[in-house]
Amino acid sequence: MRKVILIIASLLFFSSFVFSQNATLEGYAFETGNRGFLNEVKIVILEKKSRVVKGELFTNTEGFFTVELLVGYDYIIEASKKVFKSVEIEFSTNGILSNNKIFVQVEMDRKPGYLFDVTLAERRLKKEVVDAIQGSRIEVYNNTKKEETLVLEDYQYPNFNVTFEQGNHYTIMVRKKGFFTKRMEAYVNVKGCILCFDGVGNVRPGISDVMTRNNTIGTLLANVELDRVELDKSIKIENIYYDLAKWNIRQDAAEELDKLLVTLSDNPGIIVELGSHTDSRGKDKYNLDLSQKRAEAAVEYLVENGINSSRISAKGYGETQLVNSCSNGVRCSERRHQLNRRTELKIIGYLNTDPYEKLSLKEIIKEELFQKMLEEVQNQKIIEIKEGEELPSEIKEAKQKQSKTTRLQKARSEGSFEIDLRKNIPKEENRKKLPFIESKVPKSKTNVV
Repeated sequence: MRKVILIIASLLFFSSFVFSQNATLEGYAFETGNRGFLNEVKIVILEKKSRVVKGELFTNTEGFFTVELLVGYDYIIEASKKVFKSVEIEFSTNGILSNNKIFVQVEMDRKPGYLFDVTLAERRLKKEVVDAIQGSRIEVYNNTKKEETLVLEDYQYPNFNVTFEQGNHYTIMVRKKGFFTKRMEAYVNVKGCILCFDGVGNVRPGISDVMTRNNTIGTLLANVELDRVELDKSIKIENIYYDLAKWNIRQDAAEELDKLLVTLSDNPGIIVELGSHTDSRGKDKYNLDLSQKRAEAAVEYLVENGINSSRISAKGYGETQLVNSCSNGVRCSERRHQLNRRTELKIIGYLNTDPYEKLSLKEIIKEELFQKMLEEVQNQKIIEIKEGEELPSEIKEAKQKQSKTTRLQKARSEGSFEIDLRKNIPKEENRKKLPFIESKVPKSKTNVV
């Protein structure tokens, strides 16, 4: 009896020893067409017959993954990654000797969409060499799905990339201390637009050159330049033109001012002056008055479209700040006179606190949508409410939020401004205070490419 027990025990031990032997699975995940290895691919390994999960891991930055598995079984690899089609691969450890290796290649097709590859740098003048920008806060928000696509805090590289999926509208915001915030909009097969960008400079290759598979997939390389924020530095605003001897805002000037509107909205911590300049032709006093009226018209346009009047002032310089020698009595070509007829933006001060500094892009967009809704409600025609009826829910909500905003404005009314005091800047006590909403900044997310 004892011999039988020993034999059974020996067989069990031997069986356990045989079937507990491991083999090493190693693999790489890469994009179809040998377009590079893929990091952060989720790898789930299932025992084929039972569908029991035997391993779950992610590829590293080089697309590599490895795991130990029991020999003598059939397995399935399930590979998945955002914006890529999921993949299933079958393999077996039957007949594999212990401690041997099995190699697999996980090839993944990108879903319809576009890879947007960005390089950040300071805007350069002429051919000067500038350093790439590092340590930025980079956020991408999907307005269609109302979700954050990418959040990088203090990102220590000048390059980042993100995939835009079909049928979505994205907002990209880049923030770096000491530079103007850069906002870009991308529309991917939305309302008839196959791929449209707002706020992006040099994109290469041309959009039509990178389209493949019936315009469903492509790769775009973009150089995004940021302007440095400097006190008293004048920035020329291109293509702000007026009719002869007039100061009303023409349609083409409105389009350029709309771009400035975005810049000022995205940088609510700065106080600016909008200056208008003329050439030397005509009487000095007339040119001074005309330039003042033109500057005031441009400022009025920006204020009417949402810029707080306390943040912007108008200044007409007439012909007092010519950029060349074309002064009174000097013969010059029309081209040289045109150089003096310009509109410039100058930073003349800063708010003590940037209202957007602690807000995420998601929160900024949410606040902007609320303000737009509030304006629409306020601009609606008179709504008749009969006795005993309640206000519509959207109006109730708007009134509540408006009350909250008023309280926030009052709470900040004792705050101070750090500004460069000048005679053309309203006194501090006359400035309207800007609303500010405190909120926690979400934790950083990994750039999953």
